[in-house]
Amino acid sequence: MSEAALSGDSAPAARRALFHHPVQAFKRPIPPVPVHAFADECARALAADAPTGLIALDLSATLDLPWPATTPTLLARYLVIRAGESFTHAFEASGAVCYVIRGEGETRCDGERIGWRERDAMALPGGCESEHRAAAHTVMLIVTDEPLAAYEQSRFAPEADVWRIRPTLYLREVVQEELAAMRAEDDLSQAAGKAIVLMTEAMQHRKCVTRNLSVGFNTLEPGDDQRPHAHSAAALTLGIEAEGVYSMVDGQQVDWAHGLLAVTPPGAVHSHHNRGPRTMFSFVVQDSPLHAQLRTSHFSYAD
Repeated sequence: MSEAALSGDSAPAARRALFHHPVQAFKRPIPPVPVHAFADECARALAADAPTGLIALDLSATLDLPWPATTPTLLARYLVIRAGESFTHAFEASGAVCYVIRGEGETRCDGERIGWRERDAMALPGGCESEHRAAAHTVMLIVTDEPLAAYEQSRFAPEADVWRIRPTLYLREVVQEELAAMRAEDDLSQAAGKAIVLMTEAMQHRKCVTRNLSVGFNTLEPGDDQRPHAHSAAALTLGIEAEGVYSMVDGQQVDWAHGLLAVTPPGAVHSHHNRGPRTMFSFVVQDSPLHAQLRTSHFSYAD
């Protein structure tokens, strides 16, 4: 650019202009989401002497992000609460989904008191103070979509959220009843697995929990193999009944363990395999509602 073009009041702005010649269309220097299992963090959370507090499952360094993130859109944490203690949070997110790995207690949120036990799940509104009180030593998994708000540098405003969810409790007995009903369906040929998807009242029209979080429970009988498949959503899978279970993710074997969270990258071909004595049981969180909103959802079998 000529010096004449760089003169005058517009010169500083013109000097800031940068250009890229895309020899490969749409190729950008963005690190991929890795296959990962958070074994060390799981061991810390499940240790008998673990103190009350959050343990972030953070891959931000690998993902080249300046804020905590498990995937570009999801942040998972273990929450430990010792018996008789409490923990309060208010996440900048469309909501939080919680699964009680062990323990019992109650949560106060949005003017309600919710009692919970091991294997219950909850959905809590975002931007809302939630206080968890533990009657027994408790370990939860909590997943939010905070990395999206961080990426957009926006603050969540609950009062302006037209799809704001209300506190919702998914009791373990009801979950088992719904899974039994699912397994009794006549034709499961189009299903990726024998699973159920959780919904909230506000988001039942989108078949999800919050506008960015899809949550479900998945099962697989002993000796069975899940059909290999891939989808556009990233998935976080928490092993619950996990003995003898493993996943194959893009050719890499990931062994399960109780309470262990594993990341399945978007687009990765994956399958689950049960060689244990009991039916596999897992808690799964995906960012699939975001892909649905963008009209970029994709699912395909790989065999």
